[in-house]
Amino acid sequence: IMGAAGTLREFAPALPEADRADLLSTVLDESERLNRFIANLLDMTKIESGAMEPNYGFHYVGDIVGTALHRARKIIGEHKTEMDIPTDLPMLRVDPVLFEQALFNLLDNAAKYAPPASTIRLQGWADNGSVIVQVMDEGPGIPPADLERIFDTFHRVRKGDQVRAGTGLGLSICRGFIEAMGGTISAANRTDRSGAVFTIRMPVPADQHVNDPVMDDLP
Repeated sequence: IMGAAGTLREFAPALPEADRADLLSTVLDESERLNRFIANLLDMTKIESGAMEPNYGFHYVGDIVGTALHRARKIIGEHKTEMDIPTDLPMLRVDPVLFEQALFNLLDNAAKYAPPASTIRLQGWADNGSVIVQVMDEGPGIPPADLERIFDTFHRVRKGDQVRAGTGLGLSICRGFIEAMGGTISAANRTDRSGAVFTIRMPVPADQHVNDPVMDDLP
């Protein structure tokens, strides 16, 4: 940030317009990354101190997924995205800000480890009193030695120099937010191809109807 900003300050009049635009874009991109880093530190502090207090409301999963995809559009811009979230899923009692941030962090993680032009897929369904949301990528997957530690604070999976810098907090924050709302999150490797899959399971409130395909087929 300082290097690009300093160059603009000292040499802007002599620089071609395209170079000035590139430097300004660098300042903005790195400022956004720094802002996410600070936000992650603050979120982690709240989680570890027990000060996290979800602001609950009833929300549709598809709406929150759409918001997360929109906010992450720049980060996942080099990837293809697919979303399969049925519109008839029951509403969940969640904090939409926390849930959306958890999804955003999963999208950010997928974009870091999956190659450009590969597909990041989000899918959801109802299952036995819960709503399941999965984020799947087409990266190399998670090394077996990292599976048990993937949600640990400051833990990062190594994958060469091409991986964007991160804090090692994103997945830990996902777990903290999801568990604070009564849900669970797990990580695994895909069985259909290479890639990782993160699975969020959120309980459906008792007064919300869950479509059960077995029961619906009964006369």
